[in-house]
Amino acid sequence: MNLSGPTRKAVFICVSILFCLLIAACTSKPKKEPRRFDITGKVVSVDKAKKQVVLAHQDIPGFMKAMTMDFTLKDEWAFNVLEPGDQISGQLVVDPDGAYIEGISIAKHASADADSSTSPVHEPEVGDSPPDFGFVNQDGRKVELRQFRGKPLLLTFIYTRCPLPDYCIRMSNNFAEVERNLKQSDPTLYSKLQLLSISIDPEFDQPQVLKQYAKSFAGQVDPKLEHWQFVTGKPADIRKTAEYFGLSYVKQNNQIVHSLRTALISGDGKIAALYEGNDWKPEDAIRDLKQLK
Repeated sequence: MNLSGPTRKAVFICVSILFCLLIAACTSKPKKEPRRFDITGKVVSVDKAKKQVVLAHQDIPGFMKAMTMDFTLKDEWAFNVLEPGDQISGQLVVDPDGAYIEGISIAKHASADADSSTSPVHEPEVGDSPPDFGFVNQDGRKVELRQFRGKPLLLTFIYTRCPLPDYCIRMSNNFAEVERNLKQSDPTLYSKLQLLSISIDPEFDQPQVLKQYAKSFAGQVDPKLEHWQFVTGKPADIRKTAEYFGLSYVKQNNQIVHSLRTALISGDGKIAALYEGNDWKPEDAIRDLKQLK
């Protein structure tokens, strides 16, 4: 059969397209099957809106060591009953689109000392005016929030025995970087800046312990602690402060399972910015501090 020139060209194009489609089909990678792991851990905090929990989980053999981190939870019913301190078990599903936990079971936590754990926490908002909470600093002197009026105050929560590099240690490193950066780049703003690290382990973190801890993080940039104070207080007062700022913690067997919350308070005593978790960077706080000028 003789084909005209245009017909031969059309046939050639069709065959080429089919050939390319066949090659693509043969070489395309099949979608990977999700991997599944058993997971067990203690709930640090619950975010129903984001459908996430912060979980201090045990070792996951073949996947990761024990750590504290955010997880998406597929079992929506659980958000009606979960609270910090609960123990959960389930399946961690890991696929190319992300990871989530499903099929959970919950073991409610035993009641802890009321002063060693938070109740359901208050969620502050930008523009709120915190109460005049009182503390004792690393030198044994009384510190009250009202004394910072007229100055920008960056406030966070830590405890000195926290072993996790991405929790209390990161908060303290972030504060040190804020100080170091502003001291060099904006001396005027630095002269007004105040930092406050509040311990959630007041029984252990007495003033002398906080003073030693302060040397590790503020020692080089602020050796006299003129801009950065580390404070403790009565357990009930620390708990009320944490609850107000939206931080949850549970103390059991000398370990503290906790969330993270940092706040920027403007000179007029109102919350200017809130930083949840450990994703915020020193430059985020520096940007917001400069906007207060």
